[in-house]
Amino acid sequence: GSSWVAAFLCFIILLTTAGNFLLILLIVTQRSLRNTSNYFLVSLFMSDLMVGLVVMPPAMLNQLYGRWVLRGDFCSLWYSFDVMCCSASILNLCVISLDRYLLIISPLKYKLRMTSCRALWLILATWTLAALASFLPIKMGWHELDFEIRSPNVTSRGDEDQCRLLVSLPYALVASCLTFFLPSAAISFTYCRILLAARKQAVQVASLASNVATATTDETTLQVSRTPSQPAAGSESRRFANKHSKKALKASLTLGILLGMFFVAWLPFFVTNVMQAVCSCVPAGFFDVLTWLGYCNSTMNPIIYPLFMRDFKRAMGKYLPCCRRSGEPRPSAISLSMRNSNSGPRAATSLKNVL
Repeated sequence: GSSWVAAFLCFIILLTTAGNFLLILLIVTQRSLRNTSNYFLVSLFMSDLMVGLVVMPPAMLNQLYGRWVLRGDFCSLWYSFDVMCCSASILNLCVISLDRYLLIISPLKYKLRMTSCRALWLILATWTLAALASFLPIKMGWHELDFEIRSPNVTSRGDEDQCRLLVSLPYALVASCLTFFLPSAAISFTYCRILLAARKQAVQVASLASNVATATTDETTLQVSRTPSQPAAGSESRRFANKHSKKALKASLTLGILLGMFFVAWLPFFVTNVMQAVCSCVPAGFFDVLTWLGYCNSTMNPIIYPLFMRDFKRAMGKYLPCCRRSGEPRPSAISLSMRNSNSGPRAATSLKNVL
């Protein structure tokens, strides 16, 4: 049974490391992806990459051997990196949601408000808060009930040494509020506002399309004859409105998947962590499963976010044929030359192009 567990955990580690590293490399190498909003994605992928490189391998060894096989001094250091990287990942998700919210409510003023310097300051503040919630309390021993520094944070269980972070209730409440509950409330608020804005925009576009279609129909009824090849304005407007409503529905599903994956991964762990600080009644094996469930959020982030972002799809389509849209054929040399020379027949102007 341990061989299957080892294979599964190794697969999770490799997928987390490879996915985050490739996306960071993609953003750095592609000029179209080097913008202010993607700075936050680079910070998110960097924190998830550190989870895969620094946090997961010792956790896998601890899970397989049932004891801490590394040096005892590394136990507190490993847990400090564990708390910092996971906290930075959650805080980066919060900053990304705030960035998307600012982009939705004021798209014209976004570039003036969210400059590169401010984006870097936000990223620095995110990592500083994550470090202050991890290294400082653990090194100073503030996470213990008696505020004493216990040298390697290794608890003795028979002949085997277990590396487990035993936290007090005040530290569990303060750290959980700063790194999860408050950021998750901000993420839920911003994504709900984005969803409402998308639905409002869909209603406005549908009403605009219907008004234009009505005006066009009234004008065509006054004409004596009508060309057979002229497209029906009403059907064109309805098709455009339905397409925009489908986009709004897709945005709703995307936000639902993002929020669902985030809360499924981290909410059980933080609730159980507070319960463990209150009563110390949570089994160690169950707590380890919830911990790895939280780690898997770092595995899913580089899969979910680029999957629903058009710029990443286009950039990845240059290297991976499976990421290229099926209904989008490759442009031939003739079509490219005609497009560049502005020659050849132009498509007839329709209601969709006007809107």
